[in-house]
Amino acid sequence: MLAAAYILNALGMIVLPIVLAFFVTRKFSLPWKLIFAGGLTFIASQILHIPFLRGLTFLFQSGALPAVPAAWKSLFNAILLGLLAGIFEETARWILFKFILKGTKTWEEGVVVGTGYGGTEALILGVITLINVVTMIGLRNVDLSTRVPAAQLALAQRQLAAFWSAPVYMALLGVVERIFAICMQISLTVMVLYSVAYKKPAWFWIALLWHALVDALSVYLLPLIGALAIEAVIGVLAVISLVIVFRLRPRFTTPRESTLEPQVV
Repeated sequence: MLAAAYILNALGMIVLPIVLAFFVTRKFSLPWKLIFAGGLTFIASQILHIPFLRGLTFLFQSGALPAVPAAWKSLFNAILLGLLAGIFEETARWILFKFILKGTKTWEEGVVVGTGYGGTEALILGVITLINVVTMIGLRNVDLSTRVPAAQLALAQRQLAAFWSAPVYMALLGVVERIFAICMQISLTVMVLYSVAYKKPAWFWIALLWHALVDALSVYLLPLIGALAIEAVIGVLAVISLVIVFRLRPRFTTPRESTLEPQVV
């Protein structure tokens, strides 16, 4: 039962964004190039974001950057990680709309690009999750001492035991989290598109700070309240993100009106 839940979770993370991409492109009669543009933008942001994080971690660990006091370390890490996520990802979206998809002006286009962005993240994580699940299934009845160095044996045994002792509902949290994350990624994409297409730079900063807040809360609260409670928090934030998406919709002109000057907010 638990193995089936893990597999269902991973497959859900893979299938969900594909189904959603088909749905939004068909509903809005928009091309798949917008899905691919969003997906490639996510990948490009991470090509820069991940090495930067690793380099920053090395600088702290090597003493090149001053150590953060232990009492403030959790809060510092949460704020820093949140801000970096917002900076790299929202800047990548800004570049996409400013220089690549320069003719993009509609709310529907923003939703489709955001679906590609968040869907690609879900798809990649789903594939990684599936590989991990298959690996864990393969190791379930194996003598780890024949596969793992002695120095890492105890840790590997604890990880394997924790994996196979988790409640079934915990095995399904990944796909639930991806649903919430896609809602947020669509919202952030629509905000950045609005900021670029209608020359409302404040909305770029709103998107960046909203992204930073969501990520910072996730990092900071997880060890304090646990995975289930943090998913509830993220769920509330995802609903707020959807509200933002639909509240922004009337501010976009229709394609026929796109040559008109947008109204001042």
